[in-house]
Amino acid sequence: MSSPAAARSRTMWIAIILVAIVVVGTLAYFLYPRQAPPVAEYRMAVVLGGDETDAGWSSMAIAGADSIREKYKWQVDISRNVPFPDQARVLTDYAQRGYTLVWAHGGQFVGDTIFGDTAVPRRFNSTFFAQIPGPGQVPPPPNTVSLGPDFQVTGFYLAGVLAGRMTQTNAVAVVIGQWFEYLSMEFYAFEAGVESVNANAKVYARVAGTWGDPSLGFQIAKTLIETKNVDILVHVADATGRGVITAAEQLGATVIGTVGDQAVLAPDAMMTSIMMDTPGFMESVVLSIMNGTFLQTMGGRVVSRDLGFLAPFHRFENQIPQAVKDLLVSVEADIGDGTVAVPRTVTAEPPPDPP
Repeated sequence: MSSPAAARSRTMWIAIILVAIVVVGTLAYFLYPRQAPPVAEYRMAVVLGGDETDAGWSSMAIAGADSIREKYKWQVDISRNVPFPDQARVLTDYAQRGYTLVWAHGGQFVGDTIFGDTAVPRRFNSTFFAQIPGPGQVPPPPNTVSLGPDFQVTGFYLAGVLAGRMTQTNAVAVVIGQWFEYLSMEFYAFEAGVESVNANAKVYARVAGTWGDPSLGFQIAKTLIETKNVDILVHVADATGRGVITAAEQLGATVIGTVGDQAVLAPDAMMTSIMMDTPGFMESVVLSIMNGTFLQTMGGRVVSRDLGFLAPFHRFENQIPQAVKDLLVSVEADIGDGTVAVPRTVTAEPPPDPP
């Protein structure tokens, strides 16, 4: 059994050792050079004319960016609701800050990403850009990939087949935000699908001139329903399209959404949606950057990818006859093997109303 003096001595040494550990630890904390938190190797900026509330065009781009962040650990920044006058400034700011990839999501950006010597990508060669979509015949700058304008024609043709078979009034319509090249292709693909199964149906085109005015979309759709007897409407109009959806709900018409599955916006009025695999295409661009093949496989090119397909029918599942569902499967297969050629028609202006 140890003496009291020995116990006190042992306690003192333990205290000295503990104090020494604390002192050494404190000195190491302040004197040892500390590293800054790791910075993501890759950074992507997504520039949008809208936001995720559209459950479509902008929402799918945001979903793709979120997937890139989680799957590949990229740092992602998103600029929503960028007005036309601010486009060049926002794109330039991201490039000046050294972002790896600047993703311009919307045809309205082509003037700042592709055309002219002052296009933003031409001034920032070390940054990669993506223009979604771009003009079909104009190659982008060498550090930029442009998605070809025919990216959704298959989906629109299939939607036309569905509308042509399901219309009760033989009058259907497409409401569009602005008449760009790719929207021309989408309208005429839809019209061709309708005409392939219903020679008596009339197809109307309406261009709102804006992507952000739900009240205008409502008035356009209301007029089509009440004066042209339209019972199925397709909208390609972002926030303006929200008004189209509301009009269909209130006035007993049916609507077909675009880019994302928009049944969530109007489950009782949304027959289906024309989907676009934006996340899949975004991933292919990101992977080309990571593996060092972007400049060889995508840069300076118009990349043709058909990303369109139809969403599930949801509450309309039992209202659409099995014969129509079988027809859609058959037509999609015929498009795939070349038996059916989907038109890629471009006109400077939308067509006049059918007689």
